[in-house]
Amino acid sequence: MAKFLHLPIYQTQRLKVLVGNGEQLECEGKVQNIPVQIQGHSLYISAYVLPIAAAELVLGSQWLATLDTHLVNYKEHFLTFYINGELITLHGETSNLPSLAQFHQLIRLQATDSISELYVIQIQTPEVPAHHLLELPTSMEPELAMIIQQYKNVFEKPHGLPPIPSHDHTIPLMPGSAPVKVRPYRYPHSQKTEIEQIIAEMLSEGIIQPSSSPFSSPVLLVKKKDGI
Repeated sequence: MAKFLHLPIYQTQRLKVLVGNGEQLECEGKVQNIPVQIQGHSLYISAYVLPIAAAELVLGSQWLATLDTHLVNYKEHFLTFYINGELITLHGETSNLPSLAQFHQLIRLQATDSISELYVIQIQTPEVPAHHLLELPTSMEPELAMIIQQYKNVFEKPHGLPPIPSHDHTIPLMPGSAPVKVRPYRYPHSQKTEIEQIIAEMLSEGIIQPSSSPFSSPVLLVKKKDGI
C-alpha cells in the first residue's frame, strides 16, 4: 500500500512482528504523518511498513498510546478519544458478512499485487423445456418435481443404444459349434399385439436392431406393481 501510494519510506531499526499463525514479519521501514480519513475524521498517523495484504492499515497499541486517555467499549464496538481538543468517536463494523466488491477496489488490489486467486461464480439455469413440468402429476410433491426437472436427462425416456463401454466382451464359441435345439417359447396370444408394438418401438428408437443370429432369446412380459 505504501509503495502504491508513493509514500516516502524511512529507514528504521529492524523489527519483527509475530502474527497469529506463528510467522514473523520483518519491518521494511516507517511512514510518518500520513493523512488518513476514518469515518469522516482526519487523522495523521505514523506506521511501520509490513508485508501484509489482508489489511490496509493496522492501528495497534503504539497508535493507541498516542491518544492519551481514551474510552473503549468492546460490547458496543466504539472508541472515543480527544485529538486537538476535538472529541472523536470511531464505530466498529456491526456485521462481519462480506460485502460486494466494487470495480475500483479490484483494480487497486491488482495494482498492489494483493490478489492471490480470483474466482467467478455464475448461476446457470438448467436447460429444461418448460413443458416438461406439464407431464408430471399435479399431486406430486414440489420438492420431488424440482429434482425431476433438474435431472431431466436422467429420468427421460432412453433413446438409442447406451454409450459404448471402455471394456467390452464377447462369448467365443468352440469351432464347429451348432445352435442348441430347444422348443420355441410359447406366450399367450393376448400378448402378441403388445410384444409386436414394443419391438416396433425399440426398433424405431434404435435400442435393438435386426439380427440374423441362429441363437434366439425368449420374450417374457412381466406386469408392474400398478398392473400395467
